[in-house]
Parts: sequence; C-alpha cells; structure tokens
Amino acid sequence: MTVEKQVTHLAVRFYRVAGVELVLVPLLQEVASFTRSAGDGYFLVALTGEPGTAYPVNLRMASSLEPSYLEKKFRLDRRGYSYSPEELSAALRQVAEDLFAEEGLDA
Repeated sequence: MTVEKQVTHLAVRFYRVAGVELVLVPLLQEVASFTRSAGDGYFLVALTGEPGTAYPVNLRMASSLEPSYLEKKFRLDRRGYSYSPEELSAALRQVAEDLFAEEGLDA
C-alpha cells in the first residue's frame, strides 16, 4: 500500500454569523493534486455541529452562494438541521465579504 502525504500549513478559520457556525479550510493550488476543487477562492466549508455537512465552495462565485445550490450540496433538505439554506447563504456572503476585505489589506 502506498501512502501519499503533503503537509501544508493552512489558516483554518472559524466563523459565527447570526448563529450559523462555520469552519473554513482554504483549498490551495499547492494541494490541487489531492482535491479537484482547489485554487483561488475555494474553501472547504463545514457546518459546526452538523455531521456530514462539509463541501468545497468557491466563495468568489455568486452562484455558489445561492440557497438552492447550498441546499443540495450540504443536503439541508433533511430534517434536523439547525440552519436553513437561506441562513447559510447569508452567512457565507458575510464571510466572503470579510475574506475579500482582508485580502485588500494585503494589497
């Protein structure tokens, strides 16, 4: 059995926006060989406290933040989840704005 490993130090981010708790892991171009969704703008988004709700999202694409898209990708149509697709969409829009404002500080 061959094990491949690549270690990259990442800035994992924790957000709480209007009660929606998220963990974001940047999917960098350097690890593109390990994940299809890697590069500028992609983050693995996980909903804190919601098992099985993690999905790579491109926060630069407005279509990735639409409630209907998020509902399908995070499987929020099932009962028992504490966040609606609309709440997740609003939270991710705020997170995206924060990230891009932060990028502006580096320029």
